[in-house]
Amino acid sequence: MAMLKQITNIRVAFCPFSQHSTSARVFLNRVFSKKNNQANPTCQIDVVTTNFVKDPATVDVTFKDGKKLNINAGELRGDDIIAQVEKYANKLRQKEDLESQ
Repeated sequence: MAMLKQITNIRVAFCPFSQHSTSARVFLNRVFSKKNNQANPTCQIDVVTTNFVKDPATVDVTFKDGKKLNINAGELRGDDIIAQVEKYANKLRQKEDLESQ
């Protein structure tokens, strides 16, 4: 998951006591992997925790081209969030590959 190469900023907000925060925590676990950290050590990752169980879990991603992806993490599984982010990251990677040829 070298998707971090295409990302400049990630913000994840959740209540650690909420059952709806599982997917946000799974996403963070994958993002903080050693492989991802090496792929883009300049990617800024912000984690915001709240004390209110009813607060929605959110994942906000900003890509190199300025596009922002705002995801309601409480409605998706962790793998679904990763798939959405990787889908756009792959488009950017392909575009860069075509431009460099």
